[in-house]
Formats: sequence, structure tokens, C-alpha cells
Amino acid sequence: MHEQFPTAPSRSSDTRVGINAASLAGGERNVSVTGIVSSEFSLVGIVQRLAGCTDAQSIVSILARSTRDLIGADGVTVVMRDGGRCRYLEEDAIGALWKGQDFALDSCISGWCITTGEPVIIPDIRQDPRIPLPLYEATFVRAMAMTPIVRDKPEGALGVYWATEHEATTLEMAALRALADSAALALANVQLLQELKRSSERKDAFLSSLANELGETLGPMRTSLHLRRQARDPALDARMTEVISEQLDRQARLIENLVDGSQLLTGQAKLHPRLLDLRGMVADVVRRRASEAELAEITLGMSVPDTAVDIWGEARRVSQALTHVLDNSIRCTPPDGRIDVHLEVRDQNAWLTVRDTGIGIARDSLPHLFEPFFKPSYEPARSVAGLGLGLSLVSSILQLHGGDVRIDSPGTSQGTEVVMRFPLGCLTQTPAMPGVQA
Repeated sequence: MHEQFPTAPSRSSDTRVGINAASLAGGERNVSVTGIVSSEFSLVGIVQRLAGCTDAQSIVSILARSTRDLIGADGVTVVMRDGGRCRYLEEDAIGALWKGQDFALDSCISGWCITTGEPVIIPDIRQDPRIPLPLYEATFVRAMAMTPIVRDKPEGALGVYWATEHEATTLEMAALRALADSAALALANVQLLQELKRSSERKDAFLSSLANELGETLGPMRTSLHLRRQARDPALDARMTEVISEQLDRQARLIENLVDGSQLLTGQAKLHPRLLDLRGMVADVVRRRASEAELAEITLGMSVPDTAVDIWGEARRVSQALTHVLDNSIRCTPPDGRIDVHLEVRDQNAWLTVRDTGIGIARDSLPHLFEPFFKPSYEPARSVAGLGLGLSLVSSILQLHGGDVRIDSPGTSQGTEVVMRFPLGCLTQTPAMPGVQA
């Protein structure tokens, strides 16, 4: 039977501000008064330095160094969750620990701390079954304590280590938790700054694309006007007039799409729904894109139910979403590739899946696909089209219809799967839809 060791107190407001004169007077060991109140390594000073960081690496570096100085431990590690593993990003210690290594969450104490969201105190690592002793044999560690780094959920852990048996005190754990909380806030701020920067960059790219689109229409119009002024041939004059008309139509469509997109993305778009046969609409979109797929040497397959699939919606919007998704697949699938469109009914929903063998999507791009102006970093030449609004519009359209859309890809060069969900409709019931015009 293993001895049960005490754990740190719960995260109450008392322990968060528990570094005070009263607790120091109580004889808390291994934390010096001068160490805590010193101008360089005071908790306030550390928090200020963390708050001023603009990148994650600076945060973990300051956190490791400052925690060791404040707590007075022999070593510190900063661990962050990476999927199903925990990665040791930084350390400051009297001897090497595990910096640069990663372990399965269920195979180490840091993984336990991250998974449970609970702090841990281990006065003697040889007596705790959660410790994988082979990983500690080459280190100086005899005792340790750890607390999770929590934002919305535990994303990492901050650990302190001693070379001799030691049970972390209430004061030490309060300081450790305060540092971990400050690091979590600093990481959240860095993420926000990065998102703002990305958003600004995407808007710049959008404006550049818009300028290019407009430039591509103005160029032919200028040339045509110049030729018309010099033309003596009625046929040439007629042709130049036609070119000008085509480019004006193109500009009008571009402006219409921008206004349309703005209404969808700002929630101002309203639907005028009626009962639609999604099966027929899917078949129509596939038929209209069949020749384009054939020219691109892509096999386009379709499977739909034998009977109508009724949904409530606005035909123009539904067709807009279906067309954009299929166009994306055609643009991003190389010759000899395949696209399969599959419609099925289950769980009171219509599920439309578009699966291709195309260029795929990098895993780090997947969370951003529905953000306005976002474009994957790599696309084939013939897929560079539009202004980066398409998928965000698709998502908005599905939401207006009470549905949703998800996109998945194993990675680049491994194809993509888009799944759209539409609630089923019937003649006797109109579902609640966010975009319905009253």
C-alpha cells in the first residue's frame, strides 16, 4: 500500500494572495523574505515581465528562471501540452532534466497534472506510483511539486524540483500557482496579439487581391477605349464595346459579391426560405461542373438518395455554398484525381460530403479555414482565385440555415473532406433558422 501524500490547497482567492507578512512570520521554510520582496525577483516584478512578453518563448524562459529564483528550488521545468503528449520546453536547474523531450500524457507526472488540472506535491519521488522512476534515475531530483498552467483548460504545467526530500509548503505552492496563472494570462495575450497580427495581414492581402481584381478589369477597358477612339472598322468598334461591357459586368459582380459577403459575415443577411429538394440541387450543381472537371481530367462522382431530400432554405444561398465547395475541390485536385459527392439522410439531418484526392490542407491551417480573408500558404497556380472570403461565406450560409460545415484533411497532398449538415424540413413545420426574415 502506497502512502498518500498531501496535495496543495485549492485555488482560492486566499492562496492566490497568500504571500504576505503573516504567512512569512509563520515560519514557512525554504522561501526567504528577501527573495520574495526583492525588486528583481518579486512576484509583481515577474508578472510585469511576463505581461510585457510578445512571444511564447520569452514567456517560458522568464518563467523558468524567475520561478527558480523566487521559490528557491534546485530546478524548474515548463511543460506544455502538444496533442496527446507533453513537451518540456524550458528548464532552469542544477543539472539536466528533460528539455526538448516529450512524453505521452499518461506516462509522466506532468501529464497527470495537465490532464487532471490539479497541483501535485511529492516529497519523495521514490514513494509515489505516479512517478516513472527510470526517467528520473539520471537526474538530481528527489522531491518535486507541480501546478497546471490553465487558461480555458489546462494547457501546460510548471514544475519545481529539489535534490533532497522536501514537502512543498503552502507558501511555495501559492507562489507557484500565482506564477502559473500569470504565465497563462501572458500566453493568452500573446495569442491575441498574434491573432490580431494575422487578421491585419489577411486584410492587407485582401485589399491587395481586390486591387488586382479591379486592375484586371480596368486594363482591358482602357485598351478598348483607346482602340475605339482610333477605330475605323465597325467590327472592331463593336468588339471593343463588347469587351468594355464584359469588364463592367465583371466589376458589377465583384461589387455584388463584396456587398453580399459583407451582409453574410456581419449577420445582416436575411433568408426567404421555402421547402427545397437538396437532392435535386446537388445533382444540378454537379451537372453544371461536370464539363469543368472533365477538362481538368478529374473524375467526378455523385451518389444521392433515390427520393427527394427536403430542407428549408433559400435556393440561391444553398446553391452558392454547394458551388463554392465543389469549385474549391476542382481547383485543388490535380489531373487524374477524383472528387466524390455523397448525400445521405440520418439523424433528422441531410449530410452532404465532398471528398477529393487533391492537394490537401496543412494541419495547422485547419482551425483558420473559416476565418475571413484566410488563404492557405500553398495552393496550385490554378487554385489562386477569389479574395479569401469563400469558406467563411459557406460557414455563414450553413449557420443561417441552422446547419454547419466542417473540413478535415490528413495533411498536404492527402486530399480534403468537406461535410455540410442541413436540418431536414417538411411541409408542416418550419424550423427555427437564425437568418429567417420575419
